[in-house]
Amino acid sequence: MQPYPEDLRADATYRDDGEIKLEGISLTWQIGQNAPDQGETQPPDWNNGRPAYPHHYEVWLDGRPTQTVDVYWATWYPHWQAANRHWVCLGETPAGQYRVKIRARHADGPWGPFTNEVTVDTSTSQPYKQFIPQRAAESAEGGRERHGSLEFPVSRAIRAIRDEDDARICQEARRLNTSTTWQEVVPPGTVADPPWNEERGYLEYRKFFQGADVASAANPAFKGLDLAGGDGHGDWPISTLEAVDGRHTFTYNYRQNHMGPKWTHQWFITKEGWDPARRISWDVLEPTPFMVEHHGGGTHGDRELQYTTEALVNRRGRHAIVNIWGGGDAGHDFAGEFFVSVADVDFR
Repeated sequence: MQPYPEDLRADATYRDDGEIKLEGISLTWQIGQNAPDQGETQPPDWNNGRPAYPHHYEVWLDGRPTQTVDVYWATWYPHWQAANRHWVCLGETPAGQYRVKIRARHADGPWGPFTNEVTVDTSTSQPYKQFIPQRAAESAEGGRERHGSLEFPVSRAIRAIRDEDDARICQEARRLNTSTTWQEVVPPGTVADPPWNEERGYLEYRKFFQGADVASAANPAFKGLDLAGGDGHGDWPISTLEAVDGRHTFTYNYRQNHMGPKWTHQWFITKEGWDPARRISWDVLEPTPFMVEHHGGGTHGDRELQYTTEALVNRRGRHAIVNIWGGGDAGHDFAGEFFVSVADVDFR
């Protein structure tokens, strides 16, 4: 019998992202014989989580589906600790209270039952702490290509740089950019200020861009990607999104895919009523990513991977989607790196 999550535990926790304090909810749950307080004792049914442990979860906040979560774990060390926990970002100014529950499905099967619903009081927030075990031996891998961009919906970097779209705003973006490497939209300054927080085990990313420069990752080499409709060059070309069976599917084009305990995708969307004449800053994005992938589901190599969510089924109209892809064990001295993609979309 395939197990579903139960006995949900939820605590208000926060991450200090440089000068930014991000509030959130730390979730743990029972799955199979893997308990919320399992600690360092391997569950009797673990066997690298095969075949019973689900990978696909959904987080509901205050009675609505808010986030799709794909949970993977490495097979080269015991990693049951990653198979029953997740942190939900609430942004800098959360509500005082949230009701949270989760559910899961196996492969392409139906959703299982919901867990119990837990009420979380954000006034009791404590520092976030995530234990991530290390590999037995770390070694540098030379000659890596950079790490890709959103293929569908099509990212600004792919449209303007790789595909040389002839839209006026794309032409102006190419004129302003000084880099032609579409797959490495990365923030500057990560050598002196690494993005990976080794002590508490998470990726700090917002500290690198706090203005209307999310699309370029505050990197002057890609400043053309920050252009908006209000800058006088027309709007960005858009990808039309239509739900199929209530789901939206996204494709990421990797030049190098990492699979490991420190690598995640986070997918954000603009708030309802966002004006595409405005440049993209964190304040125009929903604080909770609508989709998160932990630890990578694919293998190393040059490939495209697909991600599916039901959390956007009620979206309509013009939006922008921001993808943050990164983690540790890469970059300068393996202190972490991350990559930014922005896609312009219209929900039908």
